[in-house]
Amino acid sequence: MKNGRLFEILYLLIEKRAVTAGELARRLEVSERTIYRDVDALSAAGIPVYAQKGKGGGIRLMDQFVLDRCLLSQKQQDEILFALQAILSTGGAEEEGTLARMSALFHREGGEWLEVDFTDWGSGAVERENFSLVKRSVLERRPLSFTYYSSAGERSRRTAEPARLVFKAGCWYLQAFCRSRQDWRIFRLVRMEELTLEEGSCPFRQPPDQLETPLPEGYRGVELRLLFTPSAAWRVRDYFHPREIAVQPDGRLLVSCAFPEDQWLRSFLLSFGGQLEVLSPDYWRDILKEEIKKSLAVYETGQTLSGYGVYPCVRDGGTDPVQHKEVFPMEERKFCQCCAMPLDRPEDQGTEAGGALSGDYCRYCYQNGAFTAPEATMDDMIAFNLKFNAENGHPFGPQEEAEKMMRGWFPTLKRWRKE
Repeated sequence: MKNGRLFEILYLLIEKRAVTAGELARRLEVSERTIYRDVDALSAAGIPVYAQKGKGGGIRLMDQFVLDRCLLSQKQQDEILFALQAILSTGGAEEEGTLARMSALFHREGGEWLEVDFTDWGSGAVERENFSLVKRSVLERRPLSFTYYSSAGERSRRTAEPARLVFKAGCWYLQAFCRSRQDWRIFRLVRMEELTLEEGSCPFRQPPDQLETPLPEGYRGVELRLLFTPSAAWRVRDYFHPREIAVQPDGRLLVSCAFPEDQWLRSFLLSFGGQLEVLSPDYWRDILKEEIKKSLAVYETGQTLSGYGVYPCVRDGGTDPVQHKEVFPMEERKFCQCCAMPLDRPEDQGTEAGGALSGDYCRYCYQNGAFTAPEATMDDMIAFNLKFNAENGHPFGPQEEAEKMMRGWFPTLKRWRKE
C-alpha cells in the first residue's frame, strides 16, 4: 500500500510539479504527517523532492528530473506514446490512464495529436462488439463459438480456442485452435457472425509461428499478368505490393502477381471494369469474357439471374415493375438443380462420370458424376448466393428479398427437393 502511495505522489508531482501537503493528504486519504514521511522516503530513495514554504510553495520536484531519469530521447518518447495510442484505438486496452501518465511523464501537452482507427469506414456497433468479444475470449482464455463464412462462401458453425489477434494486410484475424477441425486456423473477423463466448476455460496451446494455414486439398493458384489504366493506380497500390507493380512510360501499371484460383478472383478482377486487361494466362481472359457476357445478358436480354424478367421502369416520375419479354421463356430455361444458375449454354453445364454434359447441374456444382461439395446443405448454398449477392452489387435484389425468393425456390430444385 505504501509503495503504491509513493508512486501516486511521484506521478502527481511529475504532472503538476508542485502540490501542497494538504492536497496530497486529501487525495490519498491520509494525514499530512504521513505525506511528509512519504516525502522523506522518496528523498531517501534518491528522488529530488523538496518542500518550499510561502505563497506558491508546496512539495516540489527539481526541474529536469524527468529528463535526467527517463534516459529516452524525444523521438523514443513519441514512439512510446504512438504505440500506447494505437493499442487504445484497437480496443486492446480500455484504461486511458496509462497514456495520460506517460504524456505527463514526457511533458507532452495536447494529447489529441494522434488518432489511430483500424475499423472500416462505416463500421458500426456490431463490428465493435464482435471485436470486443473476440478480445475477451483471448484475454480470458475462453472458448468462442461463431458462424463462419469461408472465402468460397461456405457457411459453418465453429468453436475455437483463441490464441491471438492478428492485424495483417489491413484486416483483423483471429488465430485459434478450431475444435471442429482439430487444428490451428486463421479466421477473418469480418466473416464471423453470431459470436458466443462459452463458459469454461481453454487449455494452454502454443500457436504455430507461421500465420498461414496449410493450403486446402485441391488448391490451385494462378500466375497473372495484369495491365491497369492510370485511373486505377490508387486501388492497384492498395492491393498489390510495390515489387509487383511496374509503371509503364504512358502511366499504365503492369502487375505480375499470384492468386488462389477461385470465385473471389473473378469478382476481384471484374470489380476493376474497363480499368483492367488480363494479359495472361489466356484462359483467364476467356473466363472474364464469359462473366461479362452474363452481366450483359442480365441488363440487355432479360435473362435475370432469378429467372424473373421484371425490371423497374420509370413512368410519370414513378417506378413501376414492367414485365419484359424474355429471350429464353421461363418454361424453356434450365437452371442448375443445386445452385439455380441458368444453364443457357453448354459450357455452363457440369459433366457426368463418362464426360457427358449434365442436364441438371452446372460445372461449379457437379463434375465427373459427383457433387463438388458433397457435404453442402441447402442453407449453405443459399448463404453462398446471398454472399455473392452482397459482394456484387445485389444482382438478386436487396438481401431480405433475395433470401425470401431463394427460400421459396430452392426447395423445388432436384438436389434439395424432398421426395
